[in-house]
Amino acid sequence: MKNLITVYDKYDSPDTSGSSLKSKLAYGITYNDLVEYLGNPTLSGRSLDDKVNFEWVVDFEYEGYINTFTIYDWKTESAEWSILNTGGMEEAKSVFGSRWHVGGKEFAGEFVEYLETEIDRVKNKVEIKLPF
Repeated sequence: MKNLITVYDKYDSPDTSGSSLKSKLAYGITYNDLVEYLGNPTLSGRSLDDKVNFEWVVDFEYEGYINTFTIYDWKTESAEWSILNTGGMEEAKSVFGSRWHVGGKEFAGEFVEYLETEIDRVKNKVEIKLPF
C-alpha cells in the first residue's frame, strides 16, 4: 500500500487542538532535514504559550486511513537554537537532549517509521531499485 504525506501551510492547516505527544523522531534528524523533505514549517515563530517555535502539520495516509500529525520543537530556548541543535547527534549525548516531537490523536508508529526512513533515504541519496 502506498504511503502518502500531505503537508499543510498556515492558511489551510486543520485544527490540531486535542492532539498530544505520540512519539519523537530519532536523533540525527535536524531542522534542515525536515525542511528538505517536508518544506517550510506550517507555523513559524514562538507560539502563544511560548513552548513551540516551529510546527509542521501533516496528513499521513496509511492502509486506507488518514491521520493528522504535528512535528514540532518543544520548550527550546529560541528558534535559532532549534534550527542549530534540535535533533542533532550532539543532543543524544545530553541527559535532556532535544528531539523533534510528533503529536497527534492516534498511534504514530507507522508515520514515524515512514518519515525517518524517507528522510534517511533523501539524506543518503538512496535510490529505490524497481524489480523491472
